[in-house]
Amino acid sequence: MESLLGFAIEVLRLVPLILVFYVPALLGMVLIKERGESYRVKAALVFLAGFGGIVALHLLLRSVSALQVIETIGLSLVQVAAALLFAALTVYKLAD
Repeated sequence: MESLLGFAIEVLRLVPLILVFYVPALLGMVLIKERGESYRVKAALVFLAGFGGIVALHLLLRSVSALQVIETIGLSLVQVAAALLFAALTVYKLAD
């Protein structure tokens, strides 16, 4: 029971940054889905600027050692993937 509670706490720690990553993910997904293939470069720039800025700020405020930097980047990739999934589902549902 204690390990299940620990797992739930770790999952809940990921939620705030997933919500922060959701904004650039949603903007990029809207550009791709609604504007078409010609806006891929603009969507890629939105993704890079949004995700890169958030990760850079997170690294600046949190990281001290190389291990913490690797951990932060790894967790950020998981959070970005979750945000992209939620944004794709949102745009898909709103487009229909």
